[in-house]
Formats: sequence, structure tokens, C-alpha cells
Amino acid sequence: MPDATKPRRVRWVDLENPFVESLEGMTELLLIRHGEQQLQANMPMGDIVDAPLSPLGLEQARVVGERLAAVAVDAVYCSPLSRARVTGGEIARHHGLEPVVHEDLRELEQFCGAPQHLGVIDHYGAERFVELMREQNRTRLDSTWPDGEDMVAFRERVTGAIAGIAEANRGRRVVVACHAGVINHYLAHALASSVDQVFPLHHTSITTVRVDGDRVAVLSVNDFAHVHAVQTSRNDLNG
Repeated sequence: MPDATKPRRVRWVDLENPFVESLEGMTELLLIRHGEQQLQANMPMGDIVDAPLSPLGLEQARVVGERLAAVAVDAVYCSPLSRARVTGGEIARHHGLEPVVHEDLRELEQFCGAPQHLGVIDHYGAERFVELMREQNRTRLDSTWPDGEDMVAFRERVTGAIAGIAEANRGRRVVVACHAGVINHYLAHALASSVDQVFPLHHTSITTVRVDGDRVAVLSVNDFAHVHAVQTSRNDLNG
């Protein structure tokens, strides 16, 4: 006899169906990268960690909030970093919600082992910094950076955080305002990818996944159609 206390096992065909009539037994997650942050060349590494949104980033946050205003959203979670909190707040306010801050959604700390008062160029040197950037782009592995957070620990905290949010919100649609590294490592885990940077993710892009326990269906990735209303070019310093 079936155990009535266990959640209903969702058919895979329903989990990946974009037109499914009910989210019963599953969670739909809208993973939103924050708006563009205010970065500068040779910025002190300690300031990079929680850089605020740039003027363009604020506009990106506004338009993604407006885009999702007509979508039924049951909860909004966000990283503790200001760029994600502001982005999540712009989405949440259209639904009468307050973002729930989740510490484990914070971004990968690429320079946490380096002197925080130094600029990235001061620490690595211009030539070495460019070499590291090129190596990361070539391999799509975040472990390229010698002073970064442990990759295994980062992947575990990210996947654990998002899995916990999904489990606590079965039958609901939830926004998670976070970071490119967070989203990519979650997707890398879900897709069993050998690389960390699975997809290029634009600021305030929407990545939609459905979750039922350990099953994850990726419905769409890097949807940033809304930013065309406020953006016509990209600052490569802040890609």
C-alpha cells in the first residue's frame, strides 16, 4: 500500500513539461543572476566581494522585476551579498514578499586567500592576471584561481542550499536571486558536467529548473530578453 506521508513521485514527462497545469510534487526554481555590479580595474580584492549594483545593474534589476510581475511567485530567496539582495527585492516587491536571505547562496570567493587590501593587478601582475583569465576561459574551471575558495566545498554548499530550498517549497514557484558561479555549479552538478562554467549567464538572466527530490529538469537557461529595454552593449570588465 502506498505511503500517504511521502510526496507524490512526479513523472519525468511532467517535470520537464513547460505547460504543466500543476506544480504538485515538484518545485519550480527561477534562478536569477544579480544585476551588473560596480567594478573597476585593479579594484581591491576585499571590495570586489560585495560590490554594489552599478546604475545599469539597478535598471536590470528593475526590468527583471517587471517581467516577473505577472508570474505567480510564492517565495523569493537571495544571497546575502548586496547585489543579489537588491535584485531579489526588486522581484519580491511586485508580489508583496520579502526576500529570504540564505547565507549559502553567496558567490564563489575567487580571491579569499589573497591580501584583501591589494588590487587584483597589484597582487597577480597584469601579465599573470591575463594568463589566469585566459586559462579559466579555456578550461571553464574555476579552480584556475590559486587563491580561491575550495571547489568541492563551494559545490556542496551551493547544491545543498538549492536542494533545501526546493524541498521546503514543493508545489511552489520560487525565485532564487544569486550569482553566476552559484547557478553554474548547480547546473554542473545537475547535468554531471566536467566543467564549472557550463553556460555564459548574463546579468539578471533567468534560468528555470524543476526539482523533485534528486531529479532536476532544466527547462531554460540564460533568458535575458528583458534587458534589451535598458541595455545595448556589455562592459567586458563586468561580463
